Amino acid sequence: MNKIKILVLDVDGVLTDGSIYISDQGYEMKAFNSRDGHGIKLLQRAGIETAIITGRVSRALKHRAEELGIRHVYQNAKDKKDAILKLSSELGIDTKEMAYMGDDVVDIPAMALCAMSFAPCDAMDIVKERADCITKLSGGKGAVREAIEVILKKEGLYDEVMKRYVA
Repeated sequence: MNKIKILVLDVDGVLTDGSIYISDQGYEMKAFNSRDGHGIKLLQRAGIETAIITGRVSRALKHRAEELGIRHVYQNAKDKKDAILKLSSELGIDTKEMAYMGDDVVDIPAMALCAMSFAPCDAMDIVKERADCITKLSGGKGAVREAIEVILKKEGLYDEVMKRYVA
């Protein structure tokens, strides 16, 4: 089996709980989970990259991705399968070296291409039926961190990454 080299994440319903806050002035706000963010940093320290593919465009997401050092961000991706294939080509990484986490039907074609697929427990049933792993936690509530820990353990990297914190 190929090693996982990159985790690709959807945003709304995965990195967030799916809520979109829009002020009277038209400003959009999203809430991101800090444990998910730290999990992304742990994954990066282990040498596994992270990418984002989302069908929407959000300045809040742009800021969060920059803060976390996520270099591969595809916004306004109406066809996520095409976006996965583009990412694969650009990075020279086979889709069978990718993991994907999504929560809605638009994520299914991309999930099907990847070696591992994850869905938060509150994802659409049709997505959960096709996911390799369903997290115990909901989107925006630590589901990404949970998926990251599964990947780190599967790749034999978990103990090494945790040495920094646990004697």
